[in-house]
Amino acid sequence: MNMRLNITLLVPLAFVVFATNGAQARSTDREQPIVIEASTAEADNRKQVTVYRGDVVIEQGTLRITGDTVWIHYDDANTITKAVSVGKPAKFRQLPDDKEHYMTAHADRMEYHADQDLIFLLGNARYGEGQDKITAERIVYDSRRGRVKAEAQADAVDKNGDASSDSGRVRITIMPKKK
Repeated sequence: MNMRLNITLLVPLAFVVFATNGAQARSTDREQPIVIEASTAEADNRKQVTVYRGDVVIEQGTLRITGDTVWIHYDDANTITKAVSVGKPAKFRQLPDDKEHYMTAHADRMEYHADQDLIFLLGNARYGEGQDKITAERIVYDSRRGRVKAEAQADAVDKNGDASSDSGRVRITIMPKKK
């Protein structure tokens, strides 16, 4: 059974600035209502965290975040300090202004740290826009500086226990522009 919640406290989604090429999130998305669906929702005002569990879906305009569990941490002014989504995988998508393709990301764990404007994609991470994509074990996006860092798995081994030739490596695919 899904619980449909409209809670204005959650997600002033700078969690949505995933573009590596300077594209910004759709400017009108922030003007749209935030709709959160989950099997359960629990707010702990003392710890300043709200936890959503069970096929969580967060939508605001073209933005969509899904995960098995989502934690939203906030301060005394009800400002988001940290957002975490976990899943197999946790997913993100949004259509940027003046773009025809969605920005998409997925990872086992996604974290947004508001104080540093950092977004972490951790475990089986993938970021893309259209057919261009980055895959790595860990991708960190610094939205303040417009920097992306992708990191390979430190000690990748194949199923035979041998050093793997391609697992655990950063992989970037850039499609040629159409004329």
